[in-house]
Amino acid sequence: MIYGVLALMLVTTGCSSLVGGKWAVKVNENPILVKDYDARVEEAQKIYEKQGMKFDTDQGKQALPQIKSQLLDRMVEGELMAQEVKKLALNPEDEKVKEQEETIKKNMGDEATFQDTLKQQGMSETELRNFLAVYGKITNDVTVSDADIKSFYDQNIAYYSQPESVKARHILVKTEDEAKAIIAQLDTGVNFEELAKEKSIETGAKESGGDLGSFTKGKMVPEFETAAFAQKVGTYSTTPVKTEFGYHVIKVEAHTPAAAPEYEKVKGQVGQDALNQAKDAKFQTYFDDLRKNAKIEYSQGYKPIS
Repeated sequence: MIYGVLALMLVTTGCSSLVGGKWAVKVNENPILVKDYDARVEEAQKIYEKQGMKFDTDQGKQALPQIKSQLLDRMVEGELMAQEVKKLALNPEDEKVKEQEETIKKNMGDEATFQDTLKQQGMSETELRNFLAVYGKITNDVTVSDADIKSFYDQNIAYYSQPESVKARHILVKTEDEAKAIIAQLDTGVNFEELAKEKSIETGAKESGGDLGSFTKGKMVPEFETAAFAQKVGTYSTTPVKTEFGYHVIKVEAHTPAAAPEYEKVKGQVGQDALNQAKDAKFQTYFDDLRKNAKIEYSQGYKPIS
């Protein structure tokens, strides 16, 4: 969930090298100090490095200016939110705000992941609470009608539907001739699963008998997927299927068509999703106007590159 919250505050820009004075940027005359900005950059770099990023490589050197720019942008937006908290006389320590923060933490998995994510995004916990408080205030009056909910469902029906799937086994070999020989053996009544255990070069086939379980479209390489979804249930390939991995003989054990749930059964979830989208839309408009109307002054060397 935190990614959805933070996404509302992410705007990609560019930034030149760091050569400014004591403040990097002023937001409606309120300064963001260079030392505070540098501290955010240092914290974020540590998280990226922990994830495997090396800033002394060409890739790292290319990514760093973009990361720095995004961090400064987060701080600008964080300052805007802090100013709105004062303007609207909000309490970021309100129980409702704390509950939302706790939900975000739980969805992140643990406290350490939550804190690392904040640092990587260039946010403090205080700034997150400010954001949640303002978001709650601005979107508090948003509602959706039954017609809105049904429309949202119709537009996003694929999201709530069970996608088409196939359950299959396969035997993977290196050459087409080997695959044809296996098909010939299957034609004589040899058990597919036992043949997979004996002949397939796939890792784990000796234990699984070539079982791939159920999979939806987009999960397998195109050639394999096309063949599997076109094949009748209970049949095996009559000709080898070539992919980048070799030659496959496929047995389709089940084919489940896509199915949309009854609207009434998912209406509650759909209603919440429709409401969240409506809230996000209202807040985004509000936030864009706030940013547009703010007086933002960058110190030399910190102004984003357009």
